[in-house]
Parts: sequence; structure tokens; C-alpha cells
Amino acid sequence: MFINFLDYKLKLKEGQLVEIGRFFPSSKTCSCCGHIVDELTLDIRQWDCPKCNTHHDRDGNAALNITNEGIRILLLGRREPRYCRAEAE
Repeated sequence: MFINFLDYKLKLKEGQLVEIGRFFPSSKTCSCCGHIVDELTLDIRQWDCPKCNTHHDRDGNAALNITNEGIRILLLGRREPRYCRAEAE
């Protein structure tokens, strides 16, 4: 129902709703280098990327990754790459 509401409101403003995959690892992916950490429990609110040493706020990093994924989907016109549950957890 919430998705329908968002879609409706966006269409009124000539916007477009882009849905990303349910298991897209938005919190676990470094928004700087793209490294995906193996495990990131929900109680960890901030983390450092082991590859590039960038410090991330979990929610801010996830928001940036979701935005970038939506833009990528719009530009490419497809949802690849796909993330399965095993890769996302």
C-alpha cells in the first residue's frame, strides 16, 4: 500500500518510482569502493570499510547506495546485477 501511495504521489509530480531488489546489500556495501562486508549485524550503526578504510554511518551509507542503485537501474534500463539472499546476508 505504501509503494502504491509513493507511486501515485510521484506520478502527480512527473516523477518515477524505481524499485531495487529486496536483498540488495545497501547497508553492507561501501559507497566509496563497492566492497561488501561479510557480516554486519543490526546493532552496528557505524563501520569502517576494510578495503578503503572509509568510515560509514549505516543509514547514510545505505541511503547513498539505494540512490546510486536506483540511478543505475534508470540509466541501464534493467535490474542487473541481481543479489540473492545468500549474497546479501
